[in-house]
Amino acid sequence: MKFDVNDLDFTPVGPSIDMLDSLAAEAAVVTAIVEGSGGPDNLEPTEAGLRFVRHLLSISGSARRGTLPNFKNINIIQNTARTFIRQCGGGSRALKVLACVTEG
Repeated sequence: MKFDVNDLDFTPVGPSIDMLDSLAAEAAVVTAIVEGSGGPDNLEPTEAGLRFVRHLLSISGSARRGTLPNFKNINIIQNTARTFIRQCGGGSRALKVLACVTEG
């Protein structure tokens, strides 16, 4: 059986690694925000989660102007997570920052 190089298809079949990094980072950041704020279900906050929420508020421009995000609304939590990932420059950096902040 003979193969011709022109018959091979090298188009990607799934999402890119950057996209998967961002999705994993978003899930981790959302979880950390929920753990720090109690989230929509008013869960008991954890120390690591509180540390991360304080970090988010310290770098937030709106918090400096006196308006705090409503971390009881899941849409606001997801938008905050996406903004944080964008500010970090991508999913892998956001995960590194998250780990550094929550480990204390």
